[in-house]
Amino acid sequence: MEKIYSRVKKNDISSLKLDVYNLITKTYIELGQKPSDEQIKLNSRILYNDLIHNYGGMTMEEVVFVFEAGVRDGSDGSSCFINVRQWNVWLKKHKTQEALLRQTKQLTMWERHQQLQKHITLTINKAKQIK
Repeated sequence: MEKIYSRVKKNDISSLKLDVYNLITKTYIELGQKPSDEQIKLNSRILYNDLIHNYGGMTMEEVVFVFEAGVRDGSDGSSCFINVRQWNVWLKKHKTQEALLRQTKQLTMWERHQQLQKHITLTINKAKQIK
């Protein structure tokens, strides 16, 4: 899991752009929206620029995690559309919360998610070995 700025530095731009395009497409599907191809392409370009300029310290996996959480969090009623403002709200909220948790030496939501995924993988592997 490589930070976004590292991927740009390594000139992994086409792969990063594809990841962003796939994330935008997936998010529209999760929200039940059917945008035009032009909308998806435009939003992908804008999100790509936002990520490399404002969120380069995050991994793409972390960005996907933030989007998935944002789509599913209906507490503030603002997660029913995908647009520039909405994803910046999600990403800034995540970035701020993660920084606060790190300051108090607590596990961040992203770190908890990673630990849970590792635990699930280990459990599945153990179950496969039993068979």
